[in-house]
Amino acid sequence: MTEKKKIDRALKLIAGLSIDKSSQVLSKMIKMGASIEMRDVYMADISQLTANRTAEDEKEVVGAFIDLVGDAPFKFLFYVSADDSLVLTDLILRREVGTSKEFDLYSQSAVQEIGNILASAITNVFATDFQISMRPSPPVVVNDYASTIFQEYIMSAALERDEILIIETVFCVVQQDISCRMFILPMQESEKILNYIVSTM
Repeated sequence: MTEKKKIDRALKLIAGLSIDKSSQVLSKMIKMGASIEMRDVYMADISQLTANRTAEDEKEVVGAFIDLVGDAPFKFLFYVSADDSLVLTDLILRREVGTSKEFDLYSQSAVQEIGNILASAITNVFATDFQISMRPSPPVVVNDYASTIFQEYIMSAALERDEILIIETVFCVVQQDISCRMFILPMQESEKILNYIVSTM
């Protein structure tokens, strides 16, 4: 097995464990089933990736940027359509869906909290399953077009290299027909940690 395939396997394992944990926590919080599934782990050319996102994602979304800092730094992005962020706000606050009419401080806090839940699940997997020190930084909540948010997300990686490895997932709150996107981007410093995880598998 090539080194890249081994690292891909390690990333899929981390993502899978993280997704299971975050699904459980989020489902308990909103008192409704939340199903999260991995869409892909792939290496992408940055210039091609941003061009594709611009063409596909011209819709308004609300998202959370989070840096996962520690021994294996990652960048994390979660976003949901602006309309669905209002539904998630009502679910988080345990009130009737439809109560929230516009994006406000409550909506911002709800998206921030969901970002925290998902990012914490990833760092918990590193800590409990692989004894690697990790923690999420405070989320930065953004409201913009999906393509703009995605380009900001990969900007720092673009300064260092031409290709990036991305974990892309989708999660759904089935009863409310909500679909959200989540991306995990390993930074260059994470490679030796990923190699260590591969060696322990």
